[in-house]
This record gives sequence, structure tokens and C-alpha cells, in this order.
Amino acid sequence: MTIQLFILVVLAAIVVVIFMNRKKQQSSSEGEASTEKSEQPEPAQEQETPEPLPKAEQTPGSPAIPEALEEIAEPLDGEKDPLVRHKILSQLTEKAYKHRKDDEYRDACIHYSVVHIQEFSDIKEPLKEANGGNLPQVMTFQNYANLLLEQERFDESVKVCEQALEFGLDDKTQTGFEGRIKRIRSKQKKAG
Repeated sequence: MTIQLFILVVLAAIVVVIFMNRKKQQSSSEGEASTEKSEQPEPAQEQETPEPLPKAEQTPGSPAIPEALEEIAEPLDGEKDPLVRHKILSQLTEKAYKHRKDDEYRDACIHYSVVHIQEFSDIKEPLKEANGGNLPQVMTFQNYANLLLEQERFDESVKVCEQALEFGLDDKTQTGFEGRIKRIRSKQKKAG
């Protein structure tokens, strides 16, 4: 009898968690939900998936981002310190990149990578100064180049590597960004 009671309690807890998660997702997407979406319920991931976000005009708060990134992204709005912005953008791009197979994370990775790279000219000198005169490895550039390569956006991937070289960054591989560019061009030739 106690095992059955335990199973009932566990099942009830699972139902409550599922209900709370759905309620939370619905309340977070109420402002974005269209009448079409409310008539045709889709999984939460598909409802919140934004269009690809490589446009420069968009602000850091514009994409619909996964819940797991919201807490990291929240302080970005209104933050002016380039080093703090660099840290936040690095965290966002790295976490989103790790989960890039999910459309929402991939779109967030694209968006925050573009923002980070656009802002890097303002970040470079304070970062170099804070790092004893040397620039550290900035994963955003290589991760974004890899993501673009996975999408067979070869020229854009090369451009990201070229930007990293212009900033004086090193990806800490044997051949650096120069070798990465050669590998991208090689894959581009194979792809036709």
C-alpha cells in the first residue's frame, strides 16, 4: 500500500511540474502569441522559435531566447561596461552554442554572436588591458564560424575568421584562424 501511495505522490508531483512549466511558457509567450498559434497549439519550442537573427539592427533583447539563457541575458539590457558586456555575451554564446542543435538555441547563438562581434571593437582594448596586455581566446568567433560552417554559409564563416584575425585574436589551435579559413574553403570546394 505504501508503494502505491508513493507512486501516486510522484505522479501527482510530475503532473504539477508539467502544468507549472506549461503555465510559465504560456505566460512568457502571451505577448508574442498570434491568433493562429492559439488556434493551432504547437509544442512550446516551435511557438517561440524566432527567425534567424544575423541582422545588425537588432538589440540584445530582441530574440525569443530559451528560458535557460534568460537569466544570463537579463543584465545585458542597460549594461554599458564593455568588459561586463563581453562576459555576458561570452556566456550566452558559449551556452547557446553547446545546444545549437535546438533551433531556439541556434538562433540565440547567432544573434548574440553577431552582437558580440559587432561590439568587439569597443571591448578589445579594455579586455586586453584587463588581461595583462594580451587578448584571451574569445570562443564566440570560432564557435560562430563553426555554426555558420555547419549551415554551409562558407563565405560568412570565413568573414568571421577574418574579423578575428583583424582583432588580433588566436583560436589556440596549431594553425589558428588562418588554418580554419583554409579548412572552410576546402569544405566549400567539396560542397560544390
